Amino acid sequence: MKSAYVALFLFGCAAVVALVGPLWEGRRRGPEAPVRAYLAAVERGDLDAALAELAPPARAAERERVANQLGNRYRVESLVLGAPSLADRALGRAGPPAWAIVAAEITPIVGAPWKSSSRAELIELDGRWYLAEPLFA
Repeated sequence: MKSAYVALFLFGCAAVVALVGPLWEGRRRGPEAPVRAYLAAVERGDLDAALAELAPPARAAERERVANQLGNRYRVESLVLGAPSLADRALGRAGPPAWAIVAAEITPIVGAPWKSSSRAELIELDGRWYLAEPLFA
């Protein structure tokens, strides 16, 4: 009888993990969306869509830098998302809410491809994530 309670308890724990795990993982990957959307917009040559992935206060100042990237192709080799640790948050240490580091092979419209990496802070405004500055600019 005791083993039935243990089995039921373990089943309940597994059900909670199965329900909560994907939701938790989805929130952690939320900052990835503007990174991929920005690179895709630059590849398509869509300046407005690329600027829409930048935080609103940065858009006007970064317009020319983003325009210079239009048409480049990015083969992402590595995308790392970072966020402050629980200890940093508990201690109130200053830092960005999240950041992305992207390593990619860049093929410009004219010229030879090269490999580079870029780091950008990510900002959450009104429940949506934005890049604080353009990648690879």
